[in-house]
Amino acid sequence: MSHHHLRNTTAVAVLLLTTQVTVQADQPIMNMMPRWDGGYGFQVRTEHIHRDDLKQGSDVVASGFTEDITKLHLEGVYTWDRSIRLTFKLPYVIDARREVLDAQNNKVVQHDSGLGDLTIALPLKKYFNLAARSGNWTVAPQVRIPLGNKSGDYEVADRVWGAGLSAGYETETYNWFFATGVSAWTFEKDEPAELSYSLDLGWNALDHMQILIETDVKWDDDDAFWVSSGPAIYWRWSDHVHSRIEWKHDFVSKVSSHEPDHGNGDRVSVGVGFVF
Repeated sequence: MSHHHLRNTTAVAVLLLTTQVTVQADQPIMNMMPRWDGGYGFQVRTEHIHRDDLKQGSDVVASGFTEDITKLHLEGVYTWDRSIRLTFKLPYVIDARREVLDAQNNKVVQHDSGLGDLTIALPLKKYFNLAARSGNWTVAPQVRIPLGNKSGDYEVADRVWGAGLSAGYETETYNWFFATGVSAWTFEKDEPAELSYSLDLGWNALDHMQILIETDVKWDDDDAFWVSSGPAIYWRWSDHVHSRIEWKHDFVSKVSSHEPDHGNGDRVSVGVGFVF
């Protein structure tokens, strides 16, 4: 077996991916690849979010007033060596639609589409290998770059500058995978700061397949609190092609107590990644 093939095979042994509501610590490709000097890759991911009710705090103020958001994500990574990489994430809102109340308590339907904000990160990893398991620690400074200015009442993108820092730990045995991480963001203007936590438990069901249960917890300083969880499946088609599908349900969705927002939803994401 060639050295190039061996390093590719080693690289695809581990994976992790979140979020939005996104947990910002997740990085392409599948959060772990490539793991060799000079490696690079990109992934394309579709995401659909459906929320059932218009809420304020924990209370439903308009039952059945829905929100649906469909996004396309382009994400890429370049690795100088296995411990230093540069990543970018760029979403595009294909279609977004929400139902809200106007000043006279009438139902109003609002729409949005277009390019989102660019996120650039510099994940720094420290790998370890023990007798029966391997893993890594990660610290990732991040920056959010607004691509455009807010121009309407309903825009999925924040359209503000932001700075973030995430830290994570992952470890894997032949059969099992465990990952946990925290991420903090602060933004300019009136956008609330965010703090999120993730916990992922995985089973290496086959040499090329991993099944996970992923849980995300998110707070912000506008009184919002979210807990979402659900399954994910990763599939390695070859050393260069990887795919992933996940679904998360909001078990807790407490929105801002200062203004109505949508909650009680689900998120489905399907992606394919290519590494070289």
